[in-house]
Amino acid sequence: MKKTIALIALILSCSSQAATLDEQQQQQVKQLVRETLLEQPEIFIDVINELRKREEIAKTQALNSILTSSNAELFHNPSDPYAGASKPELSIAYFGDVNCGYCKRQSPVLSTLVEAYPNLRVIYKDLPILGPSSREAAALSLAARALAGGDNDAYLALHNQFITHSGRRHDDNSIASSVKKAGLNLQALKKAVDTSIDQQLDNNIKLAQRLGINGTPALVFPDEVIDGFTSEDKLKEMIEQRLHR
Repeated sequence: MKKTIALIALILSCSSQAATLDEQQQQQVKQLVRETLLEQPEIFIDVINELRKREEIAKTQALNSILTSSNAELFHNPSDPYAGASKPELSIAYFGDVNCGYCKRQSPVLSTLVEAYPNLRVIYKDLPILGPSSREAAALSLAARALAGGDNDAYLALHNQFITHSGRRHDDNSIASSVKKAGLNLQALKKAVDTSIDQQLDNNIKLAQRLGINGTPALVFPDEVIDGFTSEDKLKEMIEQRLHR
C-alpha cells in the first residue's frame, strides 16, 4: 500500500515537473513506474481516480473564482429585470431563451418559487441563442421595461407572452401576436430597442460563456451553476439550504 501511495505521489509530482528532470531522472521514473504497474496494475486505476479528483477540485475552484468576480454583474445590475423581493436574502440569475422548450417549463416553476419565498429574487438574464427571433423577443421585452421607466412588471408581462407561445419557435407573426396580447405597440417597442439593449444582451452571452453555460435554461446561485431544467422540489431544497444557513 505504501508503494502504491508513493507511486501515485511520484507520478503526480513528475507530471507537473517533467520539464525540470534531466534525461537520466526521467528514465529512472519511467522504469519505476513500469515495474510497479507490472507488479500492481490496479495502481493505474488509483492514479486515474486521483487525477480526476484533482481535476474536479480545480474546476470547482475556478468556477468559484468566476462567481465571486462576477457577483455584481450577476446579481446587482440595475439594467436586469427581476421578479420577487426588492431587498432579497437570496437571488438566482436565470439564463433563458423564449424559444427553448425546457425554459417554457422552467419559467412557471420560478414564478411559483417567487410567490412561495418572499425573500427570493429571480433575475432574468435573457440568453438569445436559438435564432434571430430569440434575439428580437428578448430585445422587445427589455424595451417594454425601458418604456415603462424600468418597471419589471412590464418586462414580465411581455416575456410571459413570449414564453407561453405554443409553437416550436417564434416568427414575425407570433411575435406580433404576443406583443398585441400584452397590450403593447410593436413599432414603439422596436424604436425603443437601442444600443444599450443590444449591449446588455451581448453582455449576457459573454457572461454565460465565462460561467461555462452552453445552453438554456441555466440557473446561477451565488455559489453554484445549475445547467438544464431543474424541478421545483430540487430548487426548493437548494433555496431552503441557502436561506437557513
